[in-house]
Amino acid sequence: MAAELLLLGNSVIAPLLLIEEPEAHLHPQLQTRIMDLLRDRAETANTVETPPVQVILTTHSPNLASAIPVEHLTLVARGSTFRLAPGLTKLDEGDYAFLTRFLDVTKANLFFARSVAIVEGDAEAIVLPALAQAVGRSFSECGVSVVNVGGVGLFRYSRIFQREGEQIPVAVACIRDRDLVPAGTSAEMRKKLKCSVEMTKQEIEKHVAGLKEEDSGHVRTFVSDHWTLEYDLAAGSWAMATLMHQAVRAAVASKTAWPTADRLADLDRLAQEEVKKWRESNVPLEKAALDIYEPLRMGRGSKPIAAHHAARLLQSTPVTDEDLPPYLVAAFTYLCSEV
Repeated sequence: MAAELLLLGNSVIAPLLLIEEPEAHLHPQLQTRIMDLLRDRAETANTVETPPVQVILTTHSPNLASAIPVEHLTLVARGSTFRLAPGLTKLDEGDYAFLTRFLDVTKANLFFARSVAIVEGDAEAIVLPALAQAVGRSFSECGVSVVNVGGVGLFRYSRIFQREGEQIPVAVACIRDRDLVPAGTSAEMRKKLKCSVEMTKQEIEKHVAGLKEEDSGHVRTFVSDHWTLEYDLAAGSWAMATLMHQAVRAAVASKTAWPTADRLADLDRLAQEEVKKWRESNVPLEKAALDIYEPLRMGRGSKPIAAHHAARLLQSTPVTDEDLPPYLVAAFTYLCSEV
């Protein structure tokens, strides 16, 4: 490739370099270096008399895709090409600048996915693939990439797939929290959030519609049915309440030092017995879910660590669609279906 660039540098007539899979046999760090070289030669002429070299390459490398500004990319999907240049997508100038800074190699998998799940944080990125696997919708088999944006800026990434006219045939699910607390939530847990029982049906619908207002094409937003992922999982069914109570108790115990296998087994057993007592005492599932979620809400346990333990428990805990919150079932169905 370097030799071809040297030769093309002396050409005065439309120097053009075509490369298929430049990542082949290259160490990931060298992939980034070769992209820097190609971009430099594509933007700078050798002399006044010779034009810059135009470079066109194909790749399946997230390393290369993350090293190229989004506006220079063209997606190929089902025999059609979709340029991502300004004016052709719904990305604005600020979005392009943002993605140049924050679309790293872990997020660049979205360019190669059949479906994309865009989530708010580490906890969702850890537990959602395990939940989907448990109910028979393997993200790996369905070609689903999970993109963790580390906040609520999901649409900065989903707008990559939104455009006028023919849509990119990739299902994109933005999975986010409703952030309305249920009845019975203490003021300490509630903080500054609104309570759903203090709102009219129209106000709740307006709130949810606002979270979905940028949906179009194959981009759809799936909003939690009540509050957050963790609360909704615990409130989904008694089976999930048991699993989440076990996961949260393990997360609290993991905050200072990682528990041994025997300690985890004891924690899992005690949590299971406590949920059994709640059921025998006719404690409402929604009240149990609040108690389960409280350590995470108040910072005594880590959400990502709880998600890790939930994923661990899902390997041996049978669950069905009926056990999960409806919004997650809908999201999994959409991601694992043909658009």
